[in-house]
Amino acid sequence: MEKYNQEWFKNRALKSLRRISDGVWDYSDSLLLYISSGAEVYEQLQEVDTPYFKLVTKPEHEYLQIIAKNITDVLPNDFEYIDLGPGTEHKEQFLFDELKKQGKVFTYVPVDIGDHFLDIAESHASKQGIPVRKIKAAFEELPELLGRSLVPRFVSIGLTFSNYAPQDILELLKKIAGENGFAFINAQMRDRVDMVELQKIYQDVAIHLVDDKVRLIGLDPDQGITPRLADDGFRVSCFLLQSNNALVEMGIKNGDKLIVFQSLRYTKESLEGELHDFNHESFDTGSSFIGTIIKT
Repeated sequence: MEKYNQEWFKNRALKSLRRISDGVWDYSDSLLLYISSGAEVYEQLQEVDTPYFKLVTKPEHEYLQIIAKNITDVLPNDFEYIDLGPGTEHKEQFLFDELKKQGKVFTYVPVDIGDHFLDIAESHASKQGIPVRKIKAAFEELPELLGRSLVPRFVSIGLTFSNYAPQDILELLKKIAGENGFAFINAQMRDRVDMVELQKIYQDVAIHLVDDKVRLIGLDPDQGITPRLADDGFRVSCFLLQSNNALVEMGIKNGDKLIVFQSLRYTKESLEGELHDFNHESFDTGSSFIGTIIKT
């Protein structure tokens, strides 16, 4: 099967469905969120002066600027910078500037399943004279694709960490980074941000954020499922109104609950609990964000 075409996405979508409990299914696969309309909605969210920008994007940028030196201090003099899902905000620039200041040498490796984002990332880095090797792949394909490296790897997923079950993504980051590597995650603290306002934002965007994602499993986003609801976690879910043969064969029936997206918020204590078994250093500046370097 040709990779990253509509058939590939449909196949992945069905395979990604996991039963959590009786009548509840996990369909939160983050990769499937950033296809077509979902990516557009997410980009619009981050435009200046949107409520999301004020509560998430702006404070995250300010925080990353503050801790860029802390991260760079930890990194070796020569390494591969693997950027998982580079997007359009160029958050990597804070690190680029600090790495240049410290004279550290690296190859920039943006990873995404969309040419659009890869081309933007490649162009942005190349203009600054940074060597680039873009990779079109799903994150979980990387350990095999990359193989062994001659230099240490620094794998950055940033705030996208929140879209995953924490232990799943931490184990994957460890595999991608390989021996003597580094991984960077960023998380927003639920007790340091207006959760009520943020829940409203997720509730508003949840309406259309997953339209194309649910179409991949043969559901009509208007007729086939109930309106999407964001809980205080934030997990976005809906109930099935019109199942189909493919889903019924998997045991998914009308009335079942689908968790279609998550952007989890932590407390400092709950984040530390997830990181307990990993060699890590967190940078707490009092911001609503806490970033962490994991050493593999």
